[in-house]
Amino acid sequence: MTIYQIEVRAKSEQHDAQAHRLAREIIHVSHQQLPSLNAITANQKSPLPLRTAQLYHLTGNLTPTQIDQLMTNLLADPVIQEARLSAGEALQEHIVDVFFHAGVTDTLAESVVAGAQMLGITGLEHVETGRRYLLDTRLSAAEVRTIAEALLYNPVIQQYELRLARENGGVAHYAQCIAPDDAGDTVTTIAGQGMDDNKSNLANGALDASSTVPICDMTDQQLLDLSKKGLLALNLAEMRTIQQHFREQKREPTDVELETLAQTWSEHCSHKTFKATVMYRELDSCGNVLGVETINGLLKQYLMRATQQVQQSWLVSAFSDNAGIIRFTGTQDIAFKVETHNHPSAIEPFGGANTGVGGVIRDVLGVSARPIACTDILCFGPPDTPVDKLPPGILAPRRIAGGVVNGVRDYGNKMGIPTVNGAVLYHQG
Repeated sequence: MTIYQIEVRAKSEQHDAQAHRLAREIIHVSHQQLPSLNAITANQKSPLPLRTAQLYHLTGNLTPTQIDQLMTNLLADPVIQEARLSAGEALQEHIVDVFFHAGVTDTLAESVVAGAQMLGITGLEHVETGRRYLLDTRLSAAEVRTIAEALLYNPVIQQYELRLARENGGVAHYAQCIAPDDAGDTVTTIAGQGMDDNKSNLANGALDASSTVPICDMTDQQLLDLSKKGLLALNLAEMRTIQQHFREQKREPTDVELETLAQTWSEHCSHKTFKATVMYRELDSCGNVLGVETINGLLKQYLMRATQQVQQSWLVSAFSDNAGIIRFTGTQDIAFKVETHNHPSAIEPFGGANTGVGGVIRDVLGVSARPIACTDILCFGPPDTPVDKLPPGILAPRRIAGGVVNGVRDYGNKMGIPTVNGAVLYHQG
């Protein structure tokens, strides 16, 4: 089995849309973090400090003719792009390669596999895609790392591989790597594990089988540690409930079962905050108690109750099915569904907005209606917020906005459902 790396680049700078977009984004990174950038961009005739390429890692037994067929008929637009097999040639630019974490859906890769089958190519076993960024060598190693972590990848779903031009063709593969300082010649890692070992399931072509997790005899602290380290986001009471269930089953759960329960019981899926009983106490400026109230769920007491009290004649259904329904004419009703997806979109903008649109379409279909249009109200922080002014772990508003808009567009276009109107609000919050 052979792994082929194919690189697709724009034939000319003017057609490298990703590079142009990133060149606009870089100006919002602090000049203190990118001191070399001013000198590079001072001359307006100077080329962009970066170029981009699409990467395809193909695993299989392919003939040269089949590879050429894939590059010519599937992977590249021959009018504005060129494709080539790339190898470990000497580096003329700093290179940052961005790939998905193992287990993250790679829709482009799935399309390549399907396209190869349509072309009659049967030797292709597995595909993985990535994005390559080629940066000006006048940028220091620290500046390359700053650009990579501020603009090029999202650690929630991706990891990057950094190679510096001054390594003279030497290849150092690392996941989430830290670029060397100006005096160094090596690359160290945050995780301490090489990218070839941790990057993906490329070599195997499949994820590992599920395994059991021994929770039945865990202490409370061990249950909490498992929840935290496994990113289950479940509290002690919830972990105890799971533990007790499997004790009664007289077996240990699989990791798949734990993940399924964590997802089903998550805030996003079950709305625990909205459903929770709230003990509210109001104080005056001196700390005296003005009143105490028990709120039997914010959703029930303030949203559902208000709708039920109004009970308009044209209201066909609300809070009882996947989507709300109102009367439109004597023979036709209209279904509406709203998805917020604030938190998912802040963490992974494209996927968060993408699945938000998917949820709306799904739930309208769930009441036997036909989706005909989408609308949106998008709220972001000020787009000119400097990257160095953001709290740790927070994506820049411009990155969130761009990803959200692309996510909304992508899902609607593929379903043939237009976004007919909307609004955008920028606010400090």
